Amino acid sequence: MHERDSSAPRLSRRTFVAAAAGAVALPQAAMAQQNVSRILVPFPPGGPADYMGRLLAEKMKDAMGGRTLLVDNRPGAGTRLATEVLKNSPADGTVALLTPVDPMFIAPLIYSNLRYDPQADFKALTDVAGVQFGLVVNASSPIRNVADLVKAAKASAKDYPIAISSLGTLLHFLAAEFVAQARIDSTIAPYRGGAAIVTELLGNQIAAGMDATTSFVEHHRAGKLRVIAVAGEKRADALPDVPTFAEQGFPSLVASSRYLLYVRANTSAESQAQWAQATRQALAMPDVREKLARAGYDLVAGASAQEVAKYASDLAARWTPVIKASGFKGE
Repeated sequence: MHERDSSAPRLSRRTFVAAAAGAVALPQAAMAQQNVSRILVPFPPGGPADYMGRLLAEKMKDAMGGRTLLVDNRPGAGTRLATEVLKNSPADGTVALLTPVDPMFIAPLIYSNLRYDPQADFKALTDVAGVQFGLVVNASSPIRNVADLVKAAKASAKDYPIAISSLGTLLHFLAAEFVAQARIDSTIAPYRGGAAIVTELLGNQIAAGMDATTSFVEHHRAGKLRVIAVAGEKRADALPDVPTFAEQGFPSLVASSRYLLYVRANTSAESQAQWAQATRQALAMPDVREKLARAGYDLVAGASAQEVAKYASDLAARWTPVIKASGFKGE
């Protein structure tokens, strides 16, 4: 895309700095106010997850009875820090966590020192957005599809490591599965987040990377990066021109994530219902759907708690054997 859509999120330096300041000041100010709630986001200000959280906070206010909603950014420990913050927050319905599934079902499999119990401590209320994972190269690369990458990696694996944004995540184990199924000797190289991968790709310092498509979608549209595959059951809503791994000869290489909304498990049924209803109402708004799609998310309607529980169960059944077989242990 050569002309930027005015509806797309503009994560400029000015926006980033302002958001970062607000992330520190606003939650502290909120403690002194009444009728204020927080949405914990386990990523820094200025990124796609922060953008989604702030969009929801703005749109959910009326459905939350006019309550002020603030985004409280708590990055760290591979999303586990924000999860711990939720556990140590009051179970009075004033704090919710917007997070991908990693800290809830992967973390217990690889960390021996977790300070929370996903089953006992939290309740997932609804899903908020779908997240696809993409395999990406520089737009100037001769690699145009998965077959090209596999061929190049088999010829010289050292020249084609697969960069990922973090270890101990669904993305990590998806990348490991790709390397195994492709029968290539490429190493998996962890970076500090998707932004670092993008920087290295744009500078032609690395040959290929994998991350959530939200990291790559604007650069793909602008013709600077080329997403050559996505790992969902279907093509990503934001990248309809990019085929899935399954379409390119890897039928079992299917994985996607979702952002879910959690509260403390002993939060009242009334508060749980209010959070879930407010979220679903926001997700039904045309401008919210347009903005989330432009940011690279797959759109959802807001599943019931029962549907979310089944999703989490199915995901765990698919990936638990892979994670255990890898022998990976987090520090």
